[in-house]
Amino acid sequence: MIGSTSWVIPGTYLDNAKLLHGIVDFVELLVYDWSEDVRKLIYKESDKLLELDLAYTVHLPTNSIFDAKRALDFFEGISFPVLNYVLHPMDGWKSISWGSKVSIENLKYRIDAYDRMVFDVGHHILGMKFPANLVENIVEVHLMGVREGKDHVRLDEDAASVAMDFVRDDVLVNFEVFDLDDLLYSIEVWQDVWHHK
Repeated sequence: MIGSTSWVIPGTYLDNAKLLHGIVDFVELLVYDWSEDVRKLIYKESDKLLELDLAYTVHLPTNSIFDAKRALDFFEGISFPVLNYVLHPMDGWKSISWGSKVSIENLKYRIDAYDRMVFDVGHHILGMKFPANLVENIVEVHLMGVREGKDHVRLDEDAASVAMDFVRDDVLVNFEVFDLDDLLYSIEVWQDVWHHK
């Protein structure tokens, strides 16, 4: 399954999901903080999101481990079907029970081992290298290009080739680029590299 972030055009989660419908299989709902406005917006749009022929992952808040847990509890509480929750390994995360659908992302300068991992190719290229012994734990891959020390740009063949070693058929492939044209270009690059592996 391939997916995209919920931000490729200015707008709400639903605006982006409607646009992405028919392009990707799933949308990663970017929930970088858990403010009242974000909570209300997701609650308001949740039924309409589920009417679309899309699956969803959730990138949990990165500002606070407690906000991340509150967001997780909210989605679970409204029975919103989530394929995977992505969590940054913030200080204190191991002291909280996260359930069976949370995975830990490799960051540029921190990689915490867990039984469910997210491999971010940009973080891998620009920072610490993903440990070989954790490759089998990967459930989701974040794809993007890296140019001049900056990630989250359109995918290029170099980054796609690096990511190829971390992708299996059962792994979610999520394009973390924040522009529709860059997303469409990135999907083409990935499909070309994937089919010629």
